[in-house]
Amino acid sequence: MKAVRIKKPGTIVSYIVKILAGLIFTSPIIICFIYSFKPNGELLVSTLGTFFPKSPTLENFWYVLFKVKMQKYLVNTFIQCFSVIVCQLAFCSMAAYAMVFYRFRGKRFLWSLVLASVMIPGDVIVISNYIQIQHWHLTNTHLGMALPYLVGGMGIFLMRQFFLTIPRELSEAAEIDGCSKLGFMWRVAVPLSIPSMASLAIYEFIAIYNRYFWPLLVVDKDRMRTIQLGMAYLEGGENGKVAYILAGASFCVIPAVIVFIFGQKFLVKGMTAGAVKG
Repeated sequence: MKAVRIKKPGTIVSYIVKILAGLIFTSPIIICFIYSFKPNGELLVSTLGTFFPKSPTLENFWYVLFKVKMQKYLVNTFIQCFSVIVCQLAFCSMAAYAMVFYRFRGKRFLWSLVLASVMIPGDVIVISNYIQIQHWHLTNTHLGMALPYLVGGMGIFLMRQFFLTIPRELSEAAEIDGCSKLGFMWRVAVPLSIPSMASLAIYEFIAIYNRYFWPLLVVDKDRMRTIQLGMAYLEGGENGKVAYILAGASFCVIPAVIVFIFGQKFLVKGMTAGAVKG
């Protein structure tokens, strides 16, 4: 018969504190989701005693999905996320692998440029990027929105830190067995770097999903709006009802929350990979 482990009072108190802290930090999302089921008239006269809706309705979500067509904006956002993440994983992995396993002239200089690009705020070059996109006639296109973000210094840095943890003896043994450097990359390095690649993908998804200023510059047609531009559209004119805004916010936040919940372990593991080497 197995012995029953009794948790110490300190452990129970710790769990209670963590649960309360979690509820406090997530309370805006919970309140937003609950209030999004209230009619606009009931919402404007809500008090603490009427926290839950008296007459729940899906009208707010119906308006957001079929009148404003937020699902179309969500599809545009997913297209952006998919294209940028795929290119980031491919380009950043190859660049980081070359920085670690290849020897060539100017390697340190190129790495310094990569680090410098991480230190430069994105807002500094947004005007020059916009002028170039406009010159190429890529406004109101998915390529125009995604092009400045298809490769980034942060992704190269993250992948390089992981590749530094791979023992050089493993690479040398693979070369002795007749495996080329590219073969070692695809057969060994990339499979081992899946946690870091997942971390980079989640990081980029959250950044792209929440991006507002750049799509606002590049896009001026309704068919190309992203989810964040759609939320801004809900705040003005006839759409500016609090119930509609809360329903739109609930619809907008759900994908990001789902991705973060299922990917937080990869995010932490990938960000800490290579933390002791460099």
